Amino acid sequence: MNKSEVIERIHAEWLGMIMRGEAAEQTLATCEAIIAAGAKVVEVAFTTPDVCSALRELRRRYEEDIVLAAGMVRTPEQAQMAIDEGAQVIVSPNLSAPVVETAVRNGVVSMPGCVTPTEIGEALNLGADLIKLFPCYQVGPEYIGYIRAPFPEVRIVPAGKVTLDNMPDYYQNGAFAAVVGVTTEMQMLRAVACGSWNEVTAAARHWIARAKEMKQ
Repeated sequence: MNKSEVIERIHAEWLGMIMRGEAAEQTLATCEAIIAAGAKVVEVAFTTPDVCSALRELRRRYEEDIVLAAGMVRTPEQAQMAIDEGAQVIVSPNLSAPVVETAVRNGVVSMPGCVTPTEIGEALNLGADLIKLFPCYQVGPEYIGYIRAPFPEVRIVPAGKVTLDNMPDYYQNGAFAAVVGVTTEMQMLRAVACGSWNEVTAAARHWIARAKEMKQ
């Protein structure tokens, strides 16, 4: 997939899932469980030990079947490592010009974390493709509408306490997509720790179904 196709797929799927594991093996097993449920946008956080091996293995196993994102990327060196291992999206918790520029230079999707109009305007000027509204709970769904007035071209992706209950509100207010954590918003921390992969798959399937119902 080229960058435009990746962006279109993120929008079509709408719901992305992020995993921060205690080890690469645990992260891979969790990603396999959510992919088995139908997850197509999968993000692996750079806070995961041996994250590059996890990214590499996911790209090898699933090739173009999924959109593979690297999350919590804070330096251009991390961004380049993730891209070299097959990441198609570089996601950051903050706005870092060198990280955005690395993604842009490599032709992959850039999604920096922003909240304020100043941050969002700067990110767009740097060439960011998507804006991770993080933490979105601080501003709420209606904030997206206010931001899209001065920045009509912006693609907002809320993250940080997106729930089954407020997900439709973000969608109705114009969110381009949304991201939820497997062990946080999806509340699968215990299941992941215990290796209860069927439980993780069932939870992911429920979230994906709710997202599809919401868009109808």
